[in-house]
Amino acid sequence: MAVNDYVSTAELKAAMPDTTWSTTYDSEFARLATAASRIIDRLTGRKPGAYYVDADETRYFDGRVGFNWNRARQNYTAFSEERMLWIGELAAAPTSVSMTVDTPRSGNFTALAYTTLTSGDYFMRPYNALDDGLPYNEIALDPYNGTYALWYPWEQVVQVVGKFGYSATVPADIKQATIIQAVRMFKRGQQSYKDTGGIVELGQMTYTSEIDPDVKAILRDGRYIRVVV
Repeated sequence: MAVNDYVSTAELKAAMPDTTWSTTYDSEFARLATAASRIIDRLTGRKPGAYYVDADETRYFDGRVGFNWNRARQNYTAFSEERMLWIGELAAAPTSVSMTVDTPRSGNFTALAYTTLTSGDYFMRPYNALDDGLPYNEIALDPYNGTYALWYPWEQVVQVVGKFGYSATVPADIKQATIIQAVRMFKRGQQSYKDTGGIVELGQMTYTSEIDPDVKAILRDGRYIRVVV
């Protein structure tokens, strides 16, 4: 599956005004756009292209393995837990959610008979995620209005097709962070990748740090940095 960049060559050129750019550096701008995009991914602990997912992917998930039906019937909290399924980050409502009564053997998913759930069988959580610019991360069955009360309790029982990642379009501050990092790398390349440089007009020295501090601030303050446990 193709991995998208978070900024285009034209956007990088526009971010460096007062210069009329020819096509001479287009290939370098494209390379830096990719490099900077992947740096943002790594800094925030996400898969490549997570902030611009425009294609569906099919993933499989275990049901509530170790499910205790008697405990669920006797305890509302336990029952609620059995209908929740953590799927990681999903950038939009899923294209399809399916479940099978078959038991997978050696990951041979093509032999399984999956039944597609209707949109009334489940709801996505957090409820207001997309309105807040955040991804979904959980599917909850609706036992009152839907067909199913729980996820079948064995491995690889659920199939989800959708845009797995943080967002379907590039968030504005992620784009800005990518531009800053790419332009910084371009300018450093013009100085032969020296650790220090100078602004002749202002009589100032500049020093290269590991990652641009503005990039760090954008990612930190936007709470994009994910803690992986």
